[in-house]
Amino acid sequence: MAAALLDTNLLFASASARDEYHDRSRKIIRGIDHGELPEAIVTNYVVAETLNLTGEKLSPDAANQMLDRLIEGAHFEIVHAPKADFNAAQAIFRRYGELSFVDATIAAFMEREEIEYLYSFDDDFDALDNLTRLDTADNPFN
Repeated sequence: MAAALLDTNLLFASASARDEYHDRSRKIIRGIDHGELPEAIVTNYVVAETLNLTGEKLSPDAANQMLDRLIEGAHFEIVHAPKADFNAAQAIFRRYGELSFVDATIAAFMEREEIEYLYSFDDDFDALDNLTRLDTADNPFN
């Protein structure tokens, strides 16, 4: 299965019309919804961060809509990152000061699962050699 991970900032931007990346994020989400882009994996860490941010910055209703979209979307898969990712994330977090701990868990998950692609607007991920950050609605598997 061709898959890519999604970062919090992409999901939040898709919900916030005021976000500078709103239009680009909507194109990516639409591409995933229509099967034109890889299957989207969202870790439990990203779900929690996204829902908290969306509820706080937009509204509880917007957070519930986001949760529904992730649960009901045919091309979205929510995965629970295992303790091994939490453990590996600690070293990544300590080594790369620009990454949040959630970002470090994403990197650890991607490394363990051998997934190369991440849809994100956060250029802090560019410090990592073992992943490719995508910020447009392009399918890297085409």
